Amino acid sequence: MLNECFGTKSSTVSDKARQITDMFRMRYYDSEFSTQHMAEANPFKDVVMVDGMIVPLSTIREDLQQMVREKKAEGCGIEFIP
Repeated sequence: MLNECFGTKSSTVSDKARQITDMFRMRYYDSEFSTQHMAEANPFKDVVMVDGMIVPLSTIREDLQQMVREKKAEGCGIEFIP
């Protein structure tokens, strides 16, 4: 365990890890902090929210797919609401 390397309690290491993730607002599959491998493994990279429902990106029109990809590349989220 990591705490054994530093001679600390596991709760101390957990608390510090939580402080770091909160400070940087890190979340699972965060594009800013993910390696290329993790970004490719992101299960949310090919989905979009349409009228409150999560749908595969491949099910929407090609022009909208391109818009979603561009917005995601800019780090923005996008949702379609009719």
